[in-house]
Amino acid sequence: MKSRVMVQVADRRIEEDEHEIPPVGSGEALLRVEACGLCGSDVEQYRGSFAAKGIMRYPVIPGHEPIGRIAEIGKDAERMWGVKRGDRVALEPHLSCGRCELCLGGSYHNCRSLMPPGAPPCYGYTPRDVGHGLWGGYSEYIHLHERTILHKVPDTMPLALATLYQPIAAGIRWAVQLPKTEMGDTVLILGHGQRGLGAVVAAREAGASTIIVTGTSRSAHKLRLAEALGADFTIEADRENTVARVMEITNNRGVDVVLDVVPNFAQPVVDAVEAVRIGGTVVLSGIKGKDEIVKLDVDRMIYKEVTMKGVYSQARDAYIEAFRLLSENKYQLERLHTHEFTLDQAEEALQTLGREINTGDHPICVSLHPDASTMNTLATGG
Repeated sequence: MKSRVMVQVADRRIEEDEHEIPPVGSGEALLRVEACGLCGSDVEQYRGSFAAKGIMRYPVIPGHEPIGRIAEIGKDAERMWGVKRGDRVALEPHLSCGRCELCLGGSYHNCRSLMPPGAPPCYGYTPRDVGHGLWGGYSEYIHLHERTILHKVPDTMPLALATLYQPIAAGIRWAVQLPKTEMGDTVLILGHGQRGLGAVVAAREAGASTIIVTGTSRSAHKLRLAEALGADFTIEADRENTVARVMEITNNRGVDVVLDVVPNFAQPVVDAVEAVRIGGTVVLSGIKGKDEIVKLDVDRMIYKEVTMKGVYSQARDAYIEAFRLLSENKYQLERLHTHEFTLDQAEEALQTLGREINTGDHPICVSLHPDASTMNTLATGG
């Protein structure tokens, strides 16, 4: 039995292929993919940024946000995961060893111990020549490692809604759990992409009194969506002075929490330090790239006693809360899901999300599907 797969073989080059499906061991399972969400990391992977940095290598089957149904499962895995054949599940991308200092300390998503050197322990990034090779969501099937962490997805949840689980989980961990955002806090979110919009929802759910979101005039539609999701103020950073506007909104106090989700640009980090209040917290998640140098006023940080934290990925508690919010859907989160593509349209999907193709509409969250049978599921529930 073989799985149809899309394989990235070089920068900006994805080819269709078939991959042999290996036998399923007692602690393993086989997932029939129904949909795979795409994010900015997929775009950077496609463009070659990660290969250039040595984070991953080719050939690789991309896709780290897959949802699907258990097609086959071993007895030990069935008992360990609490799922059975036919259940719909979403995968966490990270594969952790469960035994190292990071795992035992609760930071399992930072574990690097499971795979051989040079092979990222993640679905969607582990090269095809490692183990069975069937590691990515741009595929009809994924062979699940015994260390997989997964979450059951209700059959009643539309796939187009369920594919939002990672941006919503990111917003929860980055904007609330890590900075310990509380009811009444003021929150500044620098960036209005998937994760920034997920952070708006998370901050509103946590009871933030004031939420401010920055973006650009080119993507003003995202700022309008941020307002619809609960942002109190929006700033077009290419037309307004972000720090001055924040100080005006907060009566020169500054905000309690700043989350930077802007990739590739250093200025938001500088703005974050200036806009946060004395004793406030800055969370950094926007990858800047090795060529982008951030110049910080360290004395300013010292005098203000700013707490600065880097954040990488999501973790279990955030995923659990994400699926709760998706199930309740009181924020009408389906508005985030804008585009669906079939597996053979992977490059078009990535170029659309990366705004290399002008489709005349505004991509936010994009999903990839093995075939058209699981597309347009927002109204039908799959």
